[in-house]
Amino acid sequence: MTETLPPITDVEPEPDEPRPRHQGRLWLALGGVVAAAGAGTWLWLSNASTEPAPAAAGPVATAQVTRGTLTATETWDGTLGHGSPFTVTAQGSGSPSEGSEASSSSLTVTRLVDQGTAVGRGDQLYRVNEEPVTLLLGKIPMYRDLGSGISGPDVRQLEANLAKLGYEGLTVDALYTSSTADAVRDWQEDIGAEETGIVSRASVVFIPERGRVDSLRVDVGDPVSPGTEVLDITGTKQVASLEVEVDDRDLVEVDTDVTVALPDGSEVAGTVTSLNVVDAEPSAGLEEGAAEAPTDPVAEVEVTLAEAAPREFIGGPVDVIVGVDERTDVLTVPVNALLALSEGGYGLEVVGDGGTTEIVAVDTGLFAGGRVEVSGAGLAEGTVVGVAGR
Repeated sequence: MTETLPPITDVEPEPDEPRPRHQGRLWLALGGVVAAAGAGTWLWLSNASTEPAPAAAGPVATAQVTRGTLTATETWDGTLGHGSPFTVTAQGSGSPSEGSEASSSSLTVTRLVDQGTAVGRGDQLYRVNEEPVTLLLGKIPMYRDLGSGISGPDVRQLEANLAKLGYEGLTVDALYTSSTADAVRDWQEDIGAEETGIVSRASVVFIPERGRVDSLRVDVGDPVSPGTEVLDITGTKQVASLEVEVDDRDLVEVDTDVTVALPDGSEVAGTVTSLNVVDAEPSAGLEEGAAEAPTDPVAEVEVTLAEAAPREFIGGPVDVIVGVDERTDVLTVPVNALLALSEGGYGLEVVGDGGTTEIVAVDTGLFAGGRVEVSGAGLAEGTVVGVAGR
């Protein structure tokens, strides 16, 4: 986006606007001449001295006009973590022969994976009444028991996992055959499950990719029933999570490249991997019975880091920086080189080889990083201009 500067008025400029360094600089000549440099005005004063006028003083500080790329950015507050968790809930007994409803009152967690453990295909997450609940990889959730004669894409997904785990003799297709049942029995024997040849809904959890156990919701020995939240699984990669206004969601579309600034000042590249528009959280502190004011939806964004940040930063704040506009191969100067001209607009005080100065009117373009895009007659890379003294 290209910023435009407001017209010059007699109102005191705001702190973030370029302040006029001067409307001109006065030199007093004892011979009687005072010149207002760059203001186009000459003032004659009476003085009897015949000493020559001193040389005009140059600007207090100078900078060079540079050519390059200027990028404007937006920054949002984020939190470093591992992304939104997938919550694993108990589905009942691990063995379909027991009947989940009949045994739901006597289900107990007998083993549980450690928090922070990396988990993937074939890893056991926990045991209920010593029946294992195993993690497999796939996008289709385990929504039914699978046995001989059943067909569908979820059967193919199960068979593909068994094949990946090294079980042979089955064809990876959409039909649960006797060969599939034989491979399942071999697998159940290896993991210490009841060898039924049937895979119950309660015995398997499918997630799209391997992850890590982010948090535990139960302890060993706790009773569980269908629907009890057992543990959370997140991805293995580090993710910066943030919220942006819905109107700004086009700036952080999926696959947008961003920069993540860490608490120690270092920066890591990242890519937007998720964006979802949701209702904003209700305001806290409302009195009981008070009606909630309507809230605007927000866009929840996740940025996956290209490289892992130090572990001690997990859970801490980060800045997510997104480039929103860019100008390539343009002339730029520091913002504090701009002069507010009395006739309106902005100019630069160009310093010649002999130290003489000239005010040159310029057009301004993009502002970013303390610099501004400029164009004007006689400006070129390397031109020396005055800047406000610090």
